[in-house]
Formats: sequence, structure tokens, C-alpha cells
Amino acid sequence: MASQGSSGRTSPDEFVERLREVSAANASGRKQLLRRFGAFVQEAAQAVGTGQSGQRTDAGALLARWLDFNLESYTLVNVQGLALLNGLLSAAERTLIPTTASAPDTPGMPAPRIELRLSGRHGERATTRFAIENHFDRPLAVAFQSTDLISKTGASLPASLVSFEPTTLVVEQRGEGVVQATVAITTDFEVGQTYTATIRLVGYEAKEVGLSVTVLPPTDVTSDRSPQPRKSAKERRPRDNK
Repeated sequence: MASQGSSGRTSPDEFVERLREVSAANASGRKQLLRRFGAFVQEAAQAVGTGQSGQRTDAGALLARWLDFNLESYTLVNVQGLALLNGLLSAAERTLIPTTASAPDTPGMPAPRIELRLSGRHGERATTRFAIENHFDRPLAVAFQSTDLISKTGASLPASLVSFEPTTLVVEQRGEGVVQATVAITTDFEVGQTYTATIRLVGYEAKEVGLSVTVLPPTDVTSDRSPQPRKSAKERRPRDNK
């Protein structure tokens, strides 16, 4: 290990070198883990295929659930870890690196945010898109979290009704990405009410996006019915009883 200097503190050059070593070790560990996963999946699939008929079905379903769970877990750990480190680095940049380009914060004035406004009827999926710009010289991974949907009367609906595609957006350096937000309007929504929520952008300097959805009344199905065709005079003429 490199010396820490006369002060006993880590120097900038040593920090960069040690960070490079940690990153290289993590990359090597990921490759080994990937090889282990690949070998396991192949052996497990072969074992499932050689079992009895009923056992193959149960083992195959169990293997599929196990693979889905581990893939979701691995993705979540990587995304959250990257978002945490990006957030810590962004906080350090704002604290330690002075800048004259940004205007000073005004006490009591909240930062402006995007407001997304949707509307729809029961059974519909109200959808909108918004863009995220990356002004940094490195890729940015952004995850999305919504709060519960709250109406003006105080009624609350779960945040699970709001979904995002993709769930995690990776924006290249100095680039731009687009995410789609969707609200599933179930019958739990009250017609005529407007529900609001806040979308948090995890890994993007604690940025927030406002979301509101207004529930419209159902369409009048009777007005869409075509009028019955009137009978012609020939069709209405009574039959001759001679």
C-alpha cells in the first residue's frame, strides 16, 4: 500500500490509485461470478431435463423463479450502488469545488421542477414522457420512485399505480435520455378528482418531477349509437287482402 504522507491522510494521487485497484478487483470478481452463474444455470437446466415428468415441471418452475429473483436482486444492487456513489460524488463536487456559473440559492425559494399533467378514464393508462439531460463528463444512471397519489380531498392511492419505462435510465455523458411515466387509472380513482404525486429521480442530484392526473367521466355510450333506419313508404304499405 502506498504511504499516506507526513500528515497520515490519503493524498489525491493515492486515492485515485486505490480507487483504480478497487474497481479492477470488482471487475475481476464480477467476471468470476458471471462464470459461476453460467455454469450453474447450465448444470441446473440439465438436471431439470433428466428428472421425471412431474419433477421436471416443479424443478423448472422453481429454477425460473430463482433466476428471476436473482436477476432482479443483482440489478437493484448495482443500480442503487451506482446511484449512491454518483450522489456522494455530486455532493462533494458542490461542496468542495467553487463555481461562478450557478446562481446562489435564494432562501425560502424552492427549486423549479417539471410538472407533468395527465388525464384519463377508468380502465385507461395515462402516459407521458419527459427528458433528462446529463451535463456531467460521465454516464449517469437514474432510477425513478413515485410517492402515493393524493387527491384534493386527502384520499390516497398506492405509488405502485405509477410505472416507468425504463425503470432505470442510463444517460451517456453530455447526452439526453427519455423516460415514460404511466398511471393505471383503476376504479379506485374518484371521477372528477385530480391526484398528485412526486417523482424522485434517484442518482440525479435529488431532482424531483411533479405529477398530476385528472380522472375524466366516462363517455356517453348512448350518444354513439347509430339511429335505427326508418322504413320506407313501400315497406310500411299494408298488404292487399284481396
